[in-house]
Amino acid sequence: MHSESFECAVASQTMQQFKRQTEISSLNEQTAGLQQKIRSSQNRQAKLRALLEDRRKAAPIEEQKAREWERNAQVVMQKSNEYRERLAELQSAVKESGAEERGLTYDQLKELDGRVEELRATVDKKQNIYKGYEALPPDISLAYVKLEEAKVKLEQLRAECEHAVDAAFSTRK
Repeated sequence: MHSESFECAVASQTMQQFKRQTEISSLNEQTAGLQQKIRSSQNRQAKLRALLEDRRKAAPIEEQKAREWERNAQVVMQKSNEYRERLAELQSAVKESGAEERGLTYDQLKELDGRVEELRATVDKKQNIYKGYEALPPDISLAYVKLEEAKVKLEQLRAECEHAVDAAFSTRK
């Protein structure tokens, strides 16, 4: 019986050793998994620290951009208000002109504006002609005197021109 109990003891020890080996393998696997998780956590922590540092460095720039956007928003609001006021002025001018009551469209108003510009051009031309007449003397005899003076001046200029041409060609020889 002694050998049976020895075999039972050896078998029992062998089974316990297998259990311990299995537990050790399981613990080693758990340890390896935990170490992997620790490395992954450390990598994430390093990335988060780097990101935090980048954000800290970028904070002044971001603040400046935010202030600039606020200023731009204020400018846009001011322009928007100006445009609203201008639109209100134009709408009131349209009402005052009666264009709305007459049923004038934008194209019709544009055509009328073109006609007004044509009339202005015509008036300008006629005013230039009138200014030419204003330069004339009021008396016909004075007009003849001015005409004679102009003819004399023209003859003087022609003589000067001929003299200049003669002088230019005589120096080339």
